[in-house]
Amino acid sequence: MNEPRPSTGVLPMIATVFRVMLLGLWRDRGAMVMIFALPPLMFFVFAEVFSGTDGDSLQLRVQVHDRVGSPLTAALAEAMTADEQLAAVALPAGEPEPRRAVTSGEVDALIVIRAEPAADLGADLDAPAPIVVVSDAARGLAGPVVSARVQRLLQRQFTQLGVARAAALVDALAGPYTDAQRDDLAIALEELAAAPLADAASGASPDGLVVQETLNGVDPDRGGISYYAGAVAILFLLFSAMQGAISLIDERTSGIVDRLVATPGGYPTVVAGKALFLVGQGVVQVTLIFAFAGLFYGVDWLGRFGPWLLTATLASAAAAGLGLLTASLCRSRQQAQTASSFVVLILSAIGGSMVPRFMMPDWLRELGWLTPNAWAIEAWQGLLWRGASPAELVPAWAVLAAAAALTIGISLWRARRQVA
Repeated sequence: MNEPRPSTGVLPMIATVFRVMLLGLWRDRGAMVMIFALPPLMFFVFAEVFSGTDGDSLQLRVQVHDRVGSPLTAALAEAMTADEQLAAVALPAGEPEPRRAVTSGEVDALIVIRAEPAADLGADLDAPAPIVVVSDAARGLAGPVVSARVQRLLQRQFTQLGVARAAALVDALAGPYTDAQRDDLAIALEELAAAPLADAASGASPDGLVVQETLNGVDPDRGGISYYAGAVAILFLLFSAMQGAISLIDERTSGIVDRLVATPGGYPTVVAGKALFLVGQGVVQVTLIFAFAGLFYGVDWLGRFGPWLLTATLASAAAAGLGLLTASLCRSRQQAQTASSFVVLILSAIGGSMVPRFMMPDWLRELGWLTPNAWAIEAWQGLLWRGASPAELVPAWAVLAAAAALTIGISLWRARRQVA
């Protein structure tokens, strides 16, 4: 008969397991850094990214172009450049309208002062609005935000313009003013011009001073879809590459590396094979994403399949290289899992996969150019939205190719050193 085993307390067993795991974590200093130091850093980055996404704190790149050059329009342009929320950059009056800068993403919105706002009661109410806010449909939030800020500025500092236009509307609909009423209104307008309102409510005003103009790309209805197809594609390319590259650590910790060293070409050849597999896997993954975008949302990615495929291949190679490099720098699977999640989330947040980069603070927007996400999204967006030529896509392709070559090259070098 089997004698019953002596009963061991549940609490001592729990304490033993707790102690074993604590000692394991304490000995793995790299994992400790990943677990306890990176989360606060990630919070800081995400807080900076998302803190600028509301309308009031959104930092946009705005240019103002005064095509008239009168004292009043010059004062309007100066007020727009001095306003803290608009922070517009004034362009020379004789310079052609840089609308290409809006479609290319160099600026988020362009304010064009195309006529002098009439401040007299004889104004033509059917005339086009004197101020036009030009934005790109791919950045749909920029136009309404800048337009609202311009209207707020006019209501606060140039109140007489809106009042005069409203008075002209009343004059046209309800009959002409008497001479006494005109005199009183003229005095009131002079007082408003001399002492603008200290503050005014935000939002659209019905005075007809400001109008929005939206520039469409090659596919006007698919600007946001084409953007997020590229954003999601590079995000999951990074996730898949990181997970696939973790097998390098399993091979090192299990002793398989000792047998792989004896293969033709040695261990670096194995790493190169993994890189090739991850690139192929990534191209298939991106193809499925864009196939769904084309099938359900009408994104015409097959119409420019050659440049699209080159972008997909280079983005997959950059993701594969980054995954292999991360795995080669980590000593344990726990380190690699934590580090890979951190790297993917941070690069995706800064690079525009989670929030469009034009909604970020300036310093984060510029920092985003250090990520493969920003360049991959820029290439796909230029290709599918702006109809960019191959020559215009060369900078993005060059950066992705250089990133892939550098990270894969370092991974092969470390593989050779790890088995030396």
